[in-house]
Amino acid sequence: MPETTTQANPYDLGPIFQPNGPIEPTFITEAVRTIMRALPLADEEPAEWGHRRMFSAMVSLAALHPRDEIEVMLGVQAISAYHAAAACWRLGMNLQRPCGNSIRHFATAASNARTFDTMLKAIERRQVKPLAPPAGPPPASIWPAVDPTAFMKDLENRCSHIEPKPQTEPPPNIEWTQEALALAEKYLKQARTDKENEGLDIANTEGILPGGGMIVMDDPTPNQMLYMGRRLALMYRREYDENLRKGINKYPRIRGIKTGDLIP
Repeated sequence: MPETTTQANPYDLGPIFQPNGPIEPTFITEAVRTIMRALPLADEEPAEWGHRRMFSAMVSLAALHPRDEIEVMLGVQAISAYHAAAACWRLGMNLQRPCGNSIRHFATAASNARTFDTMLKAIERRQVKPLAPPAGPPPASIWPAVDPTAFMKDLENRCSHIEPKPQTEPPPNIEWTQEALALAEKYLKQARTDKENEGLDIANTEGILPGGGMIVMDDPTPNQMLYMGRRLALMYRREYDENLRKGINKYPRIRGIKTGDLIP
C-alpha cells in the first residue's frame, strides 16, 4: 500500500482575516458578519456543530482566494447560496417529520445550488483562470485605522450640502381694497356653488330658492330629487365638519323630511 505523502508547507488560508491582511480589514469584518447571519444555526443542536459550520464557512471563503473586495462579495454570495441549498435539501428530504410541501423545498434547493454554481463561475471569470492556490500567502499590508461612523458622517455632510440661493428682491406687498376683497369673495362663492352643483341640470330644475335651498314638494321631478339629495348631503357634511371643529367625532343624526320642509 503506497504511503500517504503530506504537504510540507500547507497553504495558509488565514491571511485575509488578519488585521494586516491583503484586503481592507473593516470590509472583511463585515463580510464575515454577513456570512454568520446567513448560516442555518439551530438552537437544539450542540454548540460545537454550529462552530464547525462557522469555521467551514470561513475556510470556504478563504479557499476562493479573493484578491479584492468585489471577489469577497461574490464569495459571500456563493457561500450563502450553498448553505441555503443545504438547508432546503434537509427540509425536503427529512422523512421523520415530513413537511407536506417537499416539492417546494426541492425546487428552492435546486435554485440555490444553481446560484452557487453561477457565483463560482463569476469568480473564475473575474480571476481569468481556474481557481488555484497561489505560490504562497499574499503579502501582509499595513492598513490605517478606519472609523466607519466618522467616515459616514463626513459623507452625509458632503451629500446633504445645499448651495446657498442667490439673494433676490422680495416681492412687492399687495394691498387688497374692500372692492377687490368683495369681488374675490363673489368669485369664490360662485366657484363653490358650481362645485356643489356639478353634474346637476340646474337650468331645468324649478323651485330653487335664491339662497340655494328648496322646499320639499309632494311630487318632485327627477331633477328636483337629485338637487334635494345633493343639498341634504352638503348639509350633513357641513354639520359634520362643524362637529369636528368642536371636537365631536360623530356622524350627524339623519333626520326625516316631509312636504313643506326647507332643505337649506
